[in-house]
Amino acid sequence: MTHATITRRRFLQTSAGASAGLVLGFYLPGAGRLAQLAEAAETSPVVNSWLRIAPDNTVTILVSSSEMGQGVFTSLPMLIAEELEVDWQSIRAEMAPANPVFKNIIFNMQA
Repeated sequence: MTHATITRRRFLQTSAGASAGLVLGFYLPGAGRLAQLAEAAETSPVVNSWLRIAPDNTVTILVSSSEMGQGVFTSLPMLIAEELEVDWQSIRAEMAPANPVFKNIIFNMQA
């Protein structure tokens, strides 16, 4: 049986290098998202991914949660109308489209 002659210092250096490679490998694909957001900002008048304000002062909220009796299409527009101090009649709620911008970043699933 042969013994590996690796020192503790060499083991730590190799482990740190492999860990850094994994971290960079998983982080770099998210860098393209900034380019997507910049392109979307140039083509459509949106405040952020979830809120749009039209030139006629109509506010559109994109809701990613399904309306199954819990009132997300009522409660979220009410909150936004109160925070923006706009008339309730000028608020619209729409389902968020299938787009990577609206995915759940915690679970990495489409919202």
